[in-house]
Amino acid sequence: MLENQSFIEPSLFGVSIQSNSIYCGIHLTKVTLPEQCAFLGILRAGQIIPLESNPEIYSGDYILAIALNPMMVPALKVTLKKIHSVYYSLSNCLLEARPRYISNYSHDFN
Repeated sequence: MLENQSFIEPSLFGVSIQSNSIYCGIHLTKVTLPEQCAFLGILRAGQIIPLESNPEIYSGDYILAIALNPMMVPALKVTLKKIHSVYYSLSNCLLEARPRYISNYSHDFN
């Protein structure tokens, strides 16, 4: 038996980044993780990019993380799977037309 039974085995976790992820286009070290969680790096095109490289996150990346306590895995999962609430991409945002609509709407009442 193990001498130290208070040891809790950490849990490895990975998540695939979708095109509507809130993390697309930002650097890995800018992402705030839950307590007792840490990044290990990114898996991209079959290559592991370590955290020390501070890679920018792209759609299709697979983020590798660890939770020191397995009870933190659900919080880690929720954090890393955050997406924009509407269709969104860095090159095409459907919300661009909205300000013009608002200005035309307010113009009708003047």
